[in-house]
Amino acid sequence: MPREQDGISDYTIITHTDIDGVGAAALYIYLQGARPKEILFYEPYELDKLARKITKLNTYYIAVMDIGMNNTVFPRVYEALKNVVEKGVTIEWYDHHVWNNEWINKFKSINVRIYVDRSTCATGVVAKNAPRKRRDVDEDFIDELVRGVCAGDLWKFDHWRGPWYLRLVRRRDDPRWRLKVLYTLSTGELWTSEFTENIVEKLDRELSAYNNLLDEFIALSISGYKIVLVPVHPSIDTSFIAALALSRTNSDIAVIVADNGKLSFRSRNVDVRELAVALGGGGHPRASGAKIKIPFKIRTLSLWRREYLLNYVAKQIEKTIYELGELKQL
Repeated sequence: MPREQDGISDYTIITHTDIDGVGAAALYIYLQGARPKEILFYEPYELDKLARKITKLNTYYIAVMDIGMNNTVFPRVYEALKNVVEKGVTIEWYDHHVWNNEWINKFKSINVRIYVDRSTCATGVVAKNAPRKRRDVDEDFIDELVRGVCAGDLWKFDHWRGPWYLRLVRRRDDPRWRLKVLYTLSTGELWTSEFTENIVEKLDRELSAYNNLLDEFIALSISGYKIVLVPVHPSIDTSFIAALALSRTNSDIAVIVADNGKLSFRSRNVDVRELAVALGGGGHPRASGAKIKIPFKIRTLSLWRREYLLNYVAKQIEKTIYELGELKQL
């Protein structure tokens, strides 16, 4: 277990930037009863960078959560973890994305404590498996946090906090706000008036942005699949953009495209994880992501017209689908 001194324990949390990553980290801290000495936020497409970072951490205990894996970077992550475990560092990994049994078994072979459960979100995986050092655990708080976060992250919306938690922490948010939400939740507080104020501001911007977004859809037929590409919008969550795009165009796959080459895939009937993995990413069958390199020329032209970026991405996706063959139906 992490060693505690003055309310700070000698452990490091590495987690995703969205509400599930924040919720999982907050719940872990709550169950520990003490804050970590460091919290690091990573995106799944940054696993290569994460592998390098892990070997340089000066810590006794590392807890990784809500970050999946892919074939491209697994060997480097495995070697990095093996290196630090041999130095006496304890590593726990909590996730709910799709993992190959080979990855799980190889992690276990080097004594990484790995917990993968696709039936829930990462916050739920932590609730089920994380060590409980805290004495006064409130099971109602844990249940409400897990249900609220999972409702948004898994796109079920079977709890009233789901859509609000989903908006509360977004990848583009100021890191200071992300940490504020994380540490607030870690105290056992499910919601605050400051959370409400933040959501109201975001909703105002989101509603005013939808009309402009409709003009930026590009719907294509690629290898027999109806695919809609949409540029990311700073005021609207990726999943909400995708839901709107899929419904308005009756497409099989929605691709949300960022200027830096980050792609978010969503689908109701096609396994888009296969597509994401082929592009060096990963995720869930219905929601996944990857990051590709955008040539300087395309980046420059897209400053004038976003169609250049979307059309370039469409060609990369067409090439990838052609190489994969038929995508799995859900």
